[in-house]
Amino acid sequence: MFHRVLPKRLIIQPNAYSTFGTLISQEYFEEILLYLTEKNYKFLTVSELKDNIDTRNIIALTFDDGYSDNYEYALPVMQKYNITATFFPVVEPCKMNTVLPLDIYYHCIDSMNLSNIERDDYIKGDIKKKFYWSKPEEQKDILKNLFTNIPHKNVVEFMNATQLKQLSAQGFEIGSHGMTHSLLTAEYMTEQKAIEELRGSKEWLESITGKKVSSYCFPAGRYNAKMIELARQAGYTSTCLVFRDKGEKEVLPSYDRVFVEPNSFNKLKSVLNTK
Repeated sequence: MFHRVLPKRLIIQPNAYSTFGTLISQEYFEEILLYLTEKNYKFLTVSELKDNIDTRNIIALTFDDGYSDNYEYALPVMQKYNITATFFPVVEPCKMNTVLPLDIYYHCIDSMNLSNIERDDYIKGDIKKKFYWSKPEEQKDILKNLFTNIPHKNVVEFMNATQLKQLSAQGFEIGSHGMTHSLLTAEYMTEQKAIEELRGSKEWLESITGKKVSSYCFPAGRYNAKMIELARQAGYTSTCLVFRDKGEKEVLPSYDRVFVEPNSFNKLKSVLNTK
């Protein structure tokens, strides 16, 4: 599970994405891919996993959210090694050329003079949790209450329709990460809203790529059996999570994932049971 990828020279500190783990360097990304290719891993898309009987030495790379740096810096590395992957863009920022409230939140944090303890609370603590579990429209109000200076220029961009179409045409899978990155298990979530997130994103992405969108990735990996059933009804044939409840009945093929953070190579090797 990847999110953002930038060359080392473009990763400016302090950086909330790096602190949370959702930004790695392009150099580190290539190091991981080189290692996996040397270990003879076969790379599949998420949708291809369910049809693969032999599960030895297969791997699916996933990119959450749809940041444009995936296209600019991750794509060339994968092309270099002839590797495929699945991208899970959030539709609204891709469609409207905007960013998520979380991106503004991170930008504000990096603009402040905070101690390490204060930064951790904003990025990983209770302040972040309250913000993250609020409705997207409420998050915008929380930003105004938390920060005195809201930046007018965004430091990130999301892939546009043309880039998503080009990825699809090159054989990469385009899955869905919802319309707004709303958490489908949050208290504010209704069944109708969840259906809009699932179906609306699927329809727009299919209209862009001209291909079926078969995989859905739950924002923040938050899911339950009801939401997977709604995903099935919406036409998805597989879902991606973060951690899967091993005791539950499987409604759809659903995959938990390894979160690839900065400096987590040893963890990745351990999960893959390699030395």
